Amino acid sequence: MTPKLFLRPRTYLAGVAVSLAAAVLVLLVMAVLGEYTKTRGRLLITALSLAGFCVLAFPSAVLASRGRHAVLTVLGVSAAALGFVLVVVGLWATPDSDAFWKAASIASIAAASIAYSCWVLSFRAQRLAAHVAQYAALGVAALVLFLATLAIVVEIRESAFWWAVVLLIIAQIFCALAAAAPARWTRD
Repeated sequence: MTPKLFLRPRTYLAGVAVSLAAAVLVLLVMAVLGEYTKTRGRLLITALSLAGFCVLAFPSAVLASRGRHAVLTVLGVSAAALGFVLVVVGLWATPDSDAFWKAASIASIAAASIAYSCWVLSFRAQRLAAHVAQYAALGVAALVLFLATLAIVVEIRESAFWWAVVLLIIAQIFCALAAAAPARWTRD
């Protein structure tokens, strides 16, 4: 059984609203006081990072509310939370470690990949073509995650490699659109 509070879509929508309101408040304080400080900048980035965490966790919560793919939904929220925590710790503690920032990058990319996968799986495919497109989208998402992780770990900097990753991301988007077009987005 998954914790209900952490897998409710409204929780993450409220999180986006509150964190964006906090970011606007920090901006207003900076504008009224007429100065930017490192602490206010960190507060702003923390609020925006929280909004990003909520956006990445939202598709997992939607899929969980439909009672589907429980393991993936918990994994999606966990990856988003890990990415958020690593970014915020890095922001405030300022570790001077490549390994730390590589881990934060990989966790954030994994969270985005799982959020995308949950979004694609939230469509109820009605036709064989939609199923094929859905699983193609999931396969390409896994490939992009693997290639990006590999590139971060071994520090691949060749532009041809990254252009291939970009083309795979574009293919991933088209696969998702193909899966969604003939599919039904139901509340189950």
